[in-house]
Amino acid sequence: MKLFLFLCMSAIALAEPLDLAPALEPLREKYKLPACGVAVIEGGNITAIGVTGKRRIDRDTSATADDLWHIGSCTKSMTAALAAMLVDEGKLRWDMPITEALPDIPAHPGWQKVTLEHLITQRSGISGMSGRQWRTIEAGGGSPREQRAQFSRQILATSPALPPGKFAYSNSGYGMLGAIIEHAANRSYETLLRERIFAPLKLTTADFGAPGKQGEWNPNQPWGHYRKADELTPAAPSPDNQFPPALAPAASVHMNLRDFAKYAWWVSSNEPALVKPETFQKLKTPPKGSTYAGGMWMTELPGIAEPAVSHSGHMGGFFGVFYSGKKKACVAVFNTEGGGWEWLGDELTAAALKAAR
Repeated sequence: MKLFLFLCMSAIALAEPLDLAPALEPLREKYKLPACGVAVIEGGNITAIGVTGKRRIDRDTSATADDLWHIGSCTKSMTAALAAMLVDEGKLRWDMPITEALPDIPAHPGWQKVTLEHLITQRSGISGMSGRQWRTIEAGGGSPREQRAQFSRQILATSPALPPGKFAYSNSGYGMLGAIIEHAANRSYETLLRERIFAPLKLTTADFGAPGKQGEWNPNQPWGHYRKADELTPAAPSPDNQFPPALAPAASVHMNLRDFAKYAWWVSSNEPALVKPETFQKLKTPPKGSTYAGGMWMTELPGIAEPAVSHSGHMGGFFGVFYSGKKKACVAVFNTEGGGWEWLGDELTAAALKAAR
């Protein structure tokens, strides 16, 4: 009996994910991050996970694997997946002109040849937007759905800024993609994301906006930080440092590290099958001459010569990135942004994958 209990306890111990905090701490200290975390998932199981550092640079509260992290523009891959589901259901088509997808909105003739696929793969002719521009968007004071429709009306009133078919990374385009999804499904973007992605993937911590409650310091969740040179400034949870509702489909989701890893595994596997196999493959295949597919980039797992898709994002002083290969996926987060530190997500991911071998 004792031997049986010993074997059972040993099996449980072996099944415990590897703690990656020791591999992360030298990088966190080297780059003076408040906190960072990574998780590796294979075959649907988290095999390694770790978080190190403080929830806020000026407070002595340690970050944990249960904390919420904003994943920024990684949200775009979820928005693209929602559109793909509606394609599977016949409510949208890849070659559907934007003017057909939003029939109630008057459009400049220049949009007639711009399709849903152009929009998803960032080749719609919509240009990028500076931080100052998105902070001053005027899309009315109605519901988020109404604001996205009004924002789309503003975009479509004039000709595309760039020739359709030319790549230009655009948060505005994904804001309009949200409006198209809402028109096709006749439900709000937030409701659809909860019902069609959060629920079936069991992303129980996933939600919208800044992690934590707005207002005073809550020691139970990390804060984002803005970096200028070597100076870090904590960023309070506030709508002021989040995209407005019109752009929510571009970068609005937060969740904990385990749920982020589960989502990254879905991007690897389509398990559970939320879209048809051919649709899943299309989401991960960029058009000729581009490396950007359905809300994700074609790339490789950092430090490993294996093909993968990826997206990174920052919002409200947080940064997140996922890498989804065929056999494994990895996510990395840290609570600082600014100064072109996006490459650090790659370094954290490479360290995690190396330690987890």
